[in-house]
Amino acid sequence: MAKTCYYELLGVARNASDSDLKKAYRKQALIWHPDKNHGNTEEATRVFAEIKEAYETLNDPQERAWYDNHREQILRGDDFLAAAATAGGSEYGQPGQSANVNYVSTDFLMRFFSVSSFRGYDDTPTGFYTVYRELFSRLRDEELEVYDPETEHQIDYLQNLDFGDSFTLFDEDASYAGSQPRQKRSGGRKGGTGTTLRDFYNYWSTFSSRKSFGWFDRFRLSDAENRQIRRLMEKENKVLREKAKREFTETVQNLAAWLKKRDPRYKRYVEEQQRLKEEREEQRKRRVAEQRSSVLEDAGAYVRQAWMEVDYTNFLDEHFDESPVGSGGDDDDGDGDGYGTGSDVDSFHDAEDAGSADGLLDPENGLLCIVCDKVFKTAAQKENHEQSKKHQKAARELKREM
Repeated sequence: MAKTCYYELLGVARNASDSDLKKAYRKQALIWHPDKNHGNTEEATRVFAEIKEAYETLNDPQERAWYDNHREQILRGDDFLAAAATAGGSEYGQPGQSANVNYVSTDFLMRFFSVSSFRGYDDTPTGFYTVYRELFSRLRDEELEVYDPETEHQIDYLQNLDFGDSFTLFDEDASYAGSQPRQKRSGGRKGGTGTTLRDFYNYWSTFSSRKSFGWFDRFRLSDAENRQIRRLMEKENKVLREKAKREFTETVQNLAAWLKKRDPRYKRYVEEQQRLKEEREEQRKRRVAEQRSSVLEDAGAYVRQAWMEVDYTNFLDEHFDESPVGSGGDDDDGDGDGYGTGSDVDSFHDAEDAGSADGLLDPENGLLCIVCDKVFKTAAQKENHEQSKKHQKAARELKREM
């Protein structure tokens, strides 16, 4: 069946932007959605799947670049097979290829870059799992034909690579496999070689063919007239072989990546891993919250010991001056002795001589600091004291207590 160009399916130009693709996809999806085509459900389902595939391919920059570079080959589809048969080639070969060469060709692989190459994600003969299992089994067998059992250490690994079926797990990770229903646990490691579906994709995503691609030779070396012509023939044949091998290898690798992205088993694995990751993160947060709560409870129940209740008031009085904020100290006369002027000292002594020393302790006396319980000799000294950091701190403490 001939394939339709993805750009034609969406009704956009080859240089359409991402926003144009999104608008066109929404428009076509509304037209061809199966729920809106009750009288033509089968065709609507098929076209809707193709439209969705076209959008997913063109919306991915890498897949779009690959599609643009191989668009003509992909669109040939089954028409290529008819051309190959007419030219005397094999079912898997390409036009002009000898009938004795029955290898899968690059052009043949191009037909599998489309959801139209299978019918549904099931295990029916035309289903997703059967179609690609048979294709990659064919590719695997071709590589085994050119492997040397005596020198190739990966031959057992390659023999057991299998695409599996709809119940095959992507990986046998304990946390993932244990979360899946038992009826879904099939496939897995085969013959004790350690191959899983993850190994399958890892191998084909980094695939490199062992085939010689000698059937692409343009010249027969036996026809060379002399050694110089023979070398030129060998050089030209080598270029053609390397080019064909490179194209074939890249096509297989891209097909494996294309297939993995659409494999429901891989999608299920990714979703399960994301769920397990979120569960582990929730458990971690829960443990942290429990530890924090436990620390707070222990702190609330903590009782200070008697020896820890130390009064540092006197210690601070002895070691810190009472200098006001931004001031150099209480020394009014600047002589560094901590006292006021000589006249202030004389006034104080005169007061003592007059028997009024007891009056200085009177709360009504303007030289008494009630907050710090201190008596000053002069009003200036008291004023400096009230501007000190220690006095201000003590005043704030007293206000809080009151």
